[in-house]
Amino acid sequence: MADVGEFFADLLRPRWVAGLNKVKTPTVLGVESWLKSGTYSWLPSPAGTVKLDVSIGIDELAEAMASEVARFSCACYESLLDAVPRGHADRALGWALVRYYYATFYAAHALLRISGRSVTMISPQTASTLNVVGGQYLGMSPNISTGLHLVQVDSSSHPHVLMSKIGGSNGGSHEEMWKLFLALVVELEGQLILTQGQSQEALYAVQVLTNLRAQLCRRGKSNGAWLSSIRNDLNYRHDHGVWYPYKVSSKVAIALTGKMQRWIPNAADGYEIGKVTDDLGCFVDSCNVMARLLTAALKDVSGRAENSRSSFVDRQPFKLLRLRSITV
Repeated sequence: MADVGEFFADLLRPRWVAGLNKVKTPTVLGVESWLKSGTYSWLPSPAGTVKLDVSIGIDELAEAMASEVARFSCACYESLLDAVPRGHADRALGWALVRYYYATFYAAHALLRISGRSVTMISPQTASTLNVVGGQYLGMSPNISTGLHLVQVDSSSHPHVLMSKIGGSNGGSHEEMWKLFLALVVELEGQLILTQGQSQEALYAVQVLTNLRAQLCRRGKSNGAWLSSIRNDLNYRHDHGVWYPYKVSSKVAIALTGKMQRWIPNAADGYEIGKVTDDLGCFVDSCNVMARLLTAALKDVSGRAENSRSSFVDRQPFKLLRLRSITV
């Protein structure tokens, strides 16, 4: 019987960079590093977009994506492992919840990369190098600017990469990332409805994604950045009564602390979302679901490696969990 995570992983798999499951120990540091030294050719593209043919160097790109998936996944798990309140009835939940947000932020970054999309910061040095090299191939500079870019992989019969500048209007890098992650959730939710039939398990998976989408857009955050707004409340305004002098009750603190263990693989109620209405309860439920979806996607990559436990997933993020006595 497929669970929510397995349905989600099935939908992500066709979006992988070709060869992602074959990567063992990535030697390319990340996408920006790949842009500077990877093997690809420049293709004509509309203004504001860079198009690269990666049919020859797709393995290098897979290593770059794997490197970033591993980095963000490790950061996610370590943040969750460190977000354990000091006591069962401890009301000092401020830092624990801030860490919970960052774990979720890192999980979203990792899931985007598993789906072949990287939110990449292009430095002035990298932009300058790419403009010089691209100009030599295209006959004119591609006019790549510094800042945040979406690097999107199409691993079809003619593998290529599209790169475009994002941001620059409203919001920072967090809001830009959440906007892209929301689009991925909407895309997968629609595909799940169309392709997985009407089984009880499939309908439950649809319900989880629908509820996750709704939580990302709570309180009018149509760009999907509601979790980021809660982070701002906690970190900058010291809101929600979880900093001294505490306003949150011991009863609520105990309930939240119990919920905060559900991200752990195989824990009960890990996909419970949409059953509560208070902000902190919705926040923790959303974080748990995203951590569980990440673990499911990573297990799928690991399970399709050439040899058991040979994947970068097992050598980095899952190794971290095993070191902390958590079974995957």
